[in-house]
Amino acid sequence: MTCVQVLRALSVLPLLVMLCVTAHAQQDTSAVPDGIFAAPQEGGARRWVVDNPDGLALLVAPGTAETVGGVVAQHAVLTNFGCTDFLGALWCDVRPLHGGPRGYVPADALSPAKGPDGIVARGVNDSVTRARKKRFDIRAEVPCAQEQGEALAPCPIGIARSDGGDATAAVTFRNGFSRYLFFMHGAFISASATMSGAGRDTDWEVRGGTHYIRADDQQFQIPNALLFAQE
Repeated sequence: MTCVQVLRALSVLPLLVMLCVTAHAQQDTSAVPDGIFAAPQEGGARRWVVDNPDGLALLVAPGTAETVGGVVAQHAVLTNFGCTDFLGALWCDVRPLHGGPRGYVPADALSPAKGPDGIVARGVNDSVTRARKKRFDIRAEVPCAQEQGEALAPCPIGIARSDGGDATAAVTFRNGFSRYLFFMHGAFISASATMSGAGRDTDWEVRGGTHYIRADDQQFQIPNALLFAQE
């Protein structure tokens, strides 16, 4: 039985679970880049990918048997909030990329996540700050609609890129109003809050190399080539 299966069952003694996950978390850091396990604010990786074939249970604290929710699957991408040593083992504070509970997982079950550009992003994503200051890397036009039922029409867009597939786009409608769209690891995450909504009532998909996005009543079609480089 794997450590994750033990955690899922939660039917064994807490001491056994703690010993199991602690043994699993022994981390050999000799082959990893220096400082990668720090929080992004300190130059660490922005995201991890789950290596464990059985997935990982998110724990309330390092070395505990108490979970915060379900299991995150193998290859899932996790946002990094920094890693810490506990009884000689390294544990990372994480949350799934698209939201959900935040918890701790053993560092040796993770690898630094490469974005669509092939880069392991480290440090803080600065695209949001640069976009709000209109320091765009790319300017173009994309189809958009501001109101429900409105026909798509060309709208100016400015995009501030970071590495690892992170970007912030500012789309300006015909009335001069702009809305920000946020992307991480090559995927749409949310839109800025406006009178139209909080920016999390969304649908999106990628077809033919283009992000098709609905945020509240608004629609956007943004080619991936504008948003981020591809490996």
